[in-house]
Amino acid sequence: MTRRVLIIGAGLTGLALANGLRRAGDIEVTVVEQAPVITEAGWAISLTDRHLEALRHLGLVLRDLTADPLARTIMFDPNTSVPVRITAMDGVVTTRSELQLWLWGPVGDLVRTGITAVTINDSGPHVEVAFSDGTSGEFDAVVGADGINSWTRRTVFGGPDPTYAGSAVVRFQVPNTGGLDLAAMTSDGRLGLFVLNGGTTLHGVVFLPGEPDNNRDRTLTELAEGYGDLRGPLASLVKAMRTEPVGFYANINQVVTDKWAAGRIALAGDAAHAMSPRLGQGAGVGLQDAAVLSELLTLPDLPAPVALAGYAGIRRPAAQLVQQRSHAATLRIGQAGAALELHTLANSGAAGSG
Repeated sequence: MTRRVLIIGAGLTGLALANGLRRAGDIEVTVVEQAPVITEAGWAISLTDRHLEALRHLGLVLRDLTADPLARTIMFDPNTSVPVRITAMDGVVTTRSELQLWLWGPVGDLVRTGITAVTINDSGPHVEVAFSDGTSGEFDAVVGADGINSWTRRTVFGGPDPTYAGSAVVRFQVPNTGGLDLAAMTSDGRLGLFVLNGGTTLHGVVFLPGEPDNNRDRTLTELAEGYGDLRGPLASLVKAMRTEPVGFYANINQVVTDKWAAGRIALAGDAAHAMSPRLGQGAGVGLQDAAVLSELLTLPDLPAPVALAGYAGIRRPAAQLVQQRSHAATLRIGQAGAALELHTLANSGAAGSG
């Protein structure tokens, strides 16, 4: 009998899972997405070798995707510009928009856009779901991959709501006029850059530890004032900040919950473990969720509730460890050596276990 799986949310995790389930064959997949059009901001996403392995497990190999190698990060003292560490990395950097469109390609016909789930009831033999367009359906399993403000998490599991993680962040992109080919960061973790779009673009980040909305009204030119004496690669970024590129300010929030699965319904990606972007692991951890879910939901003769319980037991400890480390690193922003968590995680199996 064909297993019917509903995925709520067509973000990175939801689309990755749809790819894995379609590849498996005897699965009827439906994806609903509240946005009328699939669009994402072009902010940087780093994928380590562990995350790329999760994509391969889902039948996805990086081709026709603009991705720049992430080979090393150089950290600089923010006061003296002296390099303090060179960290070897493994993986690539791409943009969220590129990655989402790439994941969309093979499964776009499974996605119903502009639709939300409005009621959900796990009756035991199946899950009954009603949608905002007046239709309804019965499914053997439902996966809520609907992001940090997950409807599934609120409705099925009673929360929790996202909480502030201790810092805000400003992201922006500028032309890479200096031909930089590395990632760079101040050792206090406040200012950093990645190279994107085949080396043509610098993706800049400014972390702002403190209360929510701190420094929200300051321009990028004003934020650049604290880095006026920097030399080396980051000086190019500071100079570009003074041209006032379009920036995106956000408070960093996280979701911490031990309730990942109940009966035939489970959470994945940011719905289960939204985390600080401080260590650049959130998207990749969601891809690992999708790989495990895909494998377990397609095992023969394994009931869906058992598969989802197994998924939660396997993935939750690994994902929460990365989440905890990302939160700790966020709380340390502004302190000496705060950027060294990047080195620790890059050389630790914890980032990809499970």
